[in-house]
Amino acid sequence: MKYSPVLLLVFALSVQANPSISNRVINGQPAIPGSAPYHAHILIRQNQDDGARVGSGCLISMTHVLTTAQNVRTFGHWEIGVGSVNRNQLQWSATTLALVHPMFDYTTMNNNIAIIFMVKPFISSIHVQAIPLPLPTDTQAPFPGDKCRFNGFGFTGPTGPFSDQLLMGFKRVTTDQVCAQTYPHLGRFLSNNFCGLATDQSTFCAGDQGTALVGMVRSQTVLVGLASFHSENCQVENPAVFVRVSVYRTWIQMITGI
Repeated sequence: MKYSPVLLLVFALSVQANPSISNRVINGQPAIPGSAPYHAHILIRQNQDDGARVGSGCLISMTHVLTTAQNVRTFGHWEIGVGSVNRNQLQWSATTLALVHPMFDYTTMNNNIAIIFMVKPFISSIHVQAIPLPLPTDTQAPFPGDKCRFNGFGFTGPTGPFSDQLLMGFKRVTTDQVCAQTYPHLGRFLSNNFCGLATDQSTFCAGDQGTALVGMVRSQTVLVGLASFHSENCQVENPAVFVRVSVYRTWIQMITGI
């Protein structure tokens, strides 16, 4: 039986992780096959022969991966894996083409967004699909109180290891005041960023930066955020910071035509 990504997301949002039985993503639970067909696992290198660091992103088309600027800045070679909740069964494609937002500030992590361009398009299927973007007019989405979901193959604890299974967790969007109390330097940039607190003791960690935060806007499943950074040691009791994708909708459209 074939399920749409919207139905799968609605089902996933109704599931709560049990932190007593898992210590992943951190405290995530295994993702349902087909529930995150947009998820991109990224191996990041200076060049083809260098050792890789790990990041995440999401397909916004079969030729474009949206991620954070920290996964692109100073690097020159990316291998993108999609199409499975098993890290060992991903479909891989490599590229050397990417663009960082021109106003990215590494010191504050403001405008932490970038686009990776695939030379060879991925083939769309039930397990490989682009995530819809918010409308250009939805610049305030998501809103405080919204419950959203993220996925990742990243660290399952503050010091590792990486997960072979795609894991999912949940965040509830905080107010700007809560975000600024934890990260005072973001106070000037909260129109471009927002924070989320765990609803299930889960959070992203090393290797998950750039992963999609997905929620409901105007009754549609859309990309609302990108995992930007977290407090030291990925502590679940502290808010995590996300890039507010809706603010960059015009820039994304200008670069990609999407």
